[in-house]
Amino acid sequence: MKKTNSKYQILIVEDNDEQANLIKLLTEQYGFVSRYITDSTLAYEKIKSDKPQVVILDLMMPEVDGLRLCRQIKETPETSNTKVIFYSGKMYETDRRKALELGADAFLIKPTRANVLISKIKDLIQPATHATYQA
Repeated sequence: MKKTNSKYQILIVEDNDEQANLIKLLTEQYGFVSRYITDSTLAYEKIKSDKPQVVILDLMMPEVDGLRLCRQIKETPETSNTKVIFYSGKMYETDRRKALELGADAFLIKPTRANVLISKIKDLIQPATHATYQA
């Protein structure tokens, strides 16, 4: 039985409807309240109104790319505590570095195993209860 995480909201910003829906279904299986938006031009307003704890961003999207959206999230006081996970097919180190410089909390490369994505989400929202021990 999966632990409920229903007090945590996730917003997925992904221009590919099929990919967005897959991530939504996966996160819902673990009890998260998940929504997605495929229009990156509307994403920032959605983040401000819904106040999700985690935003999963694609890097490359038409109109507003993930880097620009991450910058908006992290530079605005009312959204700056939102955790941002980039989930992208781009594997360039420069993209990962730029995302982290802008305040992203994680950068995962598609495709990745479901448990890796879920563990990263849990690590970000429940750091005290989901920490891994290292000697």
